[in-house]
Amino acid sequence: MSKKVTIIIILSILVIIVLYSVNRLISSNKLEYYNKLEREMINASKDYFLDYNNYLPKEINDNTRVLLSALVIEEYIDKIKDINNNDCNMTKSYVEVEKISNKEYLYKAHLVCDENNYETKDGE
Repeated sequence: MSKKVTIIIILSILVIIVLYSVNRLISSNKLEYYNKLEREMINASKDYFLDYNNYLPKEINDNTRVLLSALVIEEYIDKIKDINNNDCNMTKSYVEVEKISNKEYLYKAHLVCDENNYETKDGE
C-alpha cells in the first residue's frame, strides 16, 4: 500500500471519529435541554397543585394530569420552546401526578415538541 492511501485511510477514520463524537455531544446537549424543560414543567405543576390541591389524586395509585396549556394560562410557567425556538405542543404536553403513599406524589413530565420531533420517552 502506498503512503498516500494509508494517509487517506487514517484521515478518513479520524474524520469519522470526530463526526461521531460531535454528533454524540450535540445529542447529549439536546437531551439535557429537554430534560431541563421537563424539570421546569414538574416544578410548575407542583406550584399549581399547591394552589389546586383538590385536583390531586385522592387514592394511592390514582393519577391525574395537568396540561402544559393550563400551566401557561394560569401563569405557572411561560410557553415552552423547543431547541429551535418553536413553541412546544401545549395540549399534548402534560405532567402526570400519581399518589404513591398517603403523603407522597410522583410527578412525571411528558413534553411534545412537534417542530423538532421531540417527545418524552417512557421512563425519562
